[in-house]
Amino acid sequence: MDAKQLQSLKASNEQLAGFIVRLTNFYEGLSPDIDAELGKLRGHLSGNVDFTLAKVSINKINQLFMLEPTNLKNLTQQWLRQLDNDIKEFQRHIEDAELTKKALGVATSLSKPVSSVGQLLPLYEKLIKCYQAGLLSAAKPGAANNGGANSKTVQLKQDLIEELSHLLQTYSRINPDDALIASLRDRIDEELTEQELLSSCLLLIRIMVQETVTEASTAGKIIHRLNNALGNINGDVTSSISKSVESFEARQVRQKSLRSVLEDMEDALENEQNIDQLKEQAQHYLGQLANSLSAGEEADRVEQEGLMTLLVSMQQQLSSLQKQTDSYRKKLVEQRVNMYTDPLTKVPNRMAYNDRAGKEWQKCQQLKQPMSIAVIDVDHFKRINDQYGHAAGDKTLQAIARYLKSRLHANEFLARWGGEEFILLIPDLTSSQLPERLDELRIGLAQLPFKFKQERLTVTVSIGGTECRTGEQLDAAFERADKCLYQAKAGGRNLVVVQESA
Repeated sequence: MDAKQLQSLKASNEQLAGFIVRLTNFYEGLSPDIDAELGKLRGHLSGNVDFTLAKVSINKINQLFMLEPTNLKNLTQQWLRQLDNDIKEFQRHIEDAELTKKALGVATSLSKPVSSVGQLLPLYEKLIKCYQAGLLSAAKPGAANNGGANSKTVQLKQDLIEELSHLLQTYSRINPDDALIASLRDRIDEELTEQELLSSCLLLIRIMVQETVTEASTAGKIIHRLNNALGNINGDVTSSISKSVESFEARQVRQKSLRSVLEDMEDALENEQNIDQLKEQAQHYLGQLANSLSAGEEADRVEQEGLMTLLVSMQQQLSSLQKQTDSYRKKLVEQRVNMYTDPLTKVPNRMAYNDRAGKEWQKCQQLKQPMSIAVIDVDHFKRINDQYGHAAGDKTLQAIARYLKSRLHANEFLARWGGEEFILLIPDLTSSQLPERLDELRIGLAQLPFKFKQERLTVTVSIGGTECRTGEQLDAAFERADKCLYQAKAGGRNLVVVQESA
């Protein structure tokens, strides 16, 4: 190799070494162990280059790379998921339409391919600015309740009060005369501090535990009565069997006696020659037969009366037990209906939805049929409560629930999800057919007449929907529908947004 080639090779090596040094600086921060070895590699490649030691460092770095579970691509994807969750959380607790719209813009950007940290960081910066603006908005006078508590805490408290109210309504239907439940309901209607809310929760837990213990006691009494009744019946049957055996043995003795009398009578007829004596003996034997038959008839009568008494007793015990079990079964049915029904709107509640949704989705997957899901949210519901009172808000929810229930198709299922949200299951419907069905409900709800404090009011809803995908969990479909709902809210409300199936 001549001097010119050597010079070219040296220049290439220096260029390569410089590039590796810059590359290690660029990717610094992935892992402390890798960072330490990259620092050694830069030392070997800077100044007087030592390729022998550099090769040792490169081998160590290669091993560390293989052991490192996370790379920049995975980190980017993790940050994308986290950013998506942060956006949803932000949209849940910020009512400002402009801020919600900005957050939706970030969410829209996430729906496009994001392949590098450089693309991700500006999105985080936008969301942070939304958060800052939201905090400033919440810090303004009158923007937050409970002495400046943040909107998330206020919303959490409101949700808890709402859930307590629903539970109390359910228990008040079971025990309408319970003074403790009545006092709790009155307390819930007032403005509660955190301490009072905690106290109310503890009281309700005690009520629930007491109700559970009472139910267990009632069930125990029913089982005890059943056991006693069966024991009595078993004793009566055993006694009846014993008496039947005694009666059978007595009947055999009577029959044997009858045969003996007949044999004696037969011998007398064969041997006796005197007519008068024969008549006297015949009358004697016939008298014995009559006495024996009378005794048998009396024994049969007593046995029959005993059997009838036993049957009547058994029938009375079974009738009493049947009434008790029917009453208990009726109570269980009523409690199950109460447990699965929202007390305010009289439509199924979230527990009923969870039970029905799993069965419907499993059925649709087995039959390879489509199923869609929609989340319905009342627009500006807080404004109705604040301006017209909670009674107006309750009537609004009841009217909306009645309308939706009256417009359900035979295979559709509606439930109250909580607050001002309802959820709708629609089997046999694809995402391409879903917008028309949901728009039909949205338009009909907007035409309902409302009048509060002599003021006519139009109440609208926003709806998000999607088709459940084969093999996925229903929670994933619900998340998509929920995301579509927030897009409808950010888009101006009184809208339907549907995500097409993949």
